[in-house]
Amino acid sequence: MGRWGVGRRLTGLGEGLTIEPSGQQQGKDTKMATDVRATVLWGMVVASIGGCGWPQYESRMQASAEYFDYLGKAQSVLVASDDDSVTSFGVQMRVPSRFRVIPSTTRRNRDGEEVAVPADQDRARQPRFARSGLPGLLGSWYSVVRNDSGKKIRGSSRMYLFGNYQRYRDRADGINVDPQAFFEDLVNELADAVGVAAPGEAEWQYEKVEKIGGYYIAAGGSSEVRDNHFTLVKMESRGTEYRLYLYPARRSTTGGEVEDAPAPDEELQFALLFVVPRKVVAPARLESGIKYCLEWFEAVTDVPSFDGPGDGGGSDVGF
Repeated sequence: MGRWGVGRRLTGLGEGLTIEPSGQQQGKDTKMATDVRATVLWGMVVASIGGCGWPQYESRMQASAEYFDYLGKAQSVLVASDDDSVTSFGVQMRVPSRFRVIPSTTRRNRDGEEVAVPADQDRARQPRFARSGLPGLLGSWYSVVRNDSGKKIRGSSRMYLFGNYQRYRDRADGINVDPQAFFEDLVNELADAVGVAAPGEAEWQYEKVEKIGGYYIAAGGSSEVRDNHFTLVKMESRGTEYRLYLYPARRSTTGGEVEDAPAPDEELQFALLFVVPRKVVAPARLESGIKYCLEWFEAVTDVPSFDGPGDGGGSDVGF
């Protein structure tokens, strides 16, 4: 479950494709494709009875063919459903299919119960290249690829999700922190960890991405925003590229173009980091996975309420 406590399901063809809330997880692509095909067939019957005309029928069939083509490409490079390891932070996303989540380390609390170590304190999930860890870690993924003989092995690419969620929780507990300085702090600490100069904000690139490849129509409580806005910060060290996608992008509207600008005073911020070595296995497939991952990414940026002390995640997040 994610932003609205419901799963995501793509349906519809007649007046456009929509994302509708469902009472249970409907993210599996085979089910999704079946639902849409049934809708297409029904639409054809209605069209033939209602006499909508050949041009309109042809247009709808072209739209369905384009959608199926898009969906097939996304299915081939993304996992089958939203990653439930980060939904408690208001994030819905499908990671590239080569990635596997790194599970939480557990420890016993005062009552003798096994509890998960928060990601930002979990050395097993923190990037190995960052000796002191990186701030705001929410999730980590390693890659699995096939070698020349077809055997599955661990790959060299990695993926991480960061956010300023814990900073808001700390501030609610009376700790003097600045949640809105998170992006700058993360960029600076990442640069220090990989041994390069931190890119100045003039080098940060604005990236506009259509949600679900342009087929996304918000419904069931969404903001009806059909695009994702990221700021991309690139770094390279020792033959490895570090791509940090900051969400939401800092933006303003000037002459119809969206550009980087100061963010609102209060909002949750997230960052996706892709670690891409120069000699990564199947680079084209990884690039496609990253592209579609960004298109399917969705996150709540409203700051939640904090009713009591917590460890930075779980059922008490207060959305």
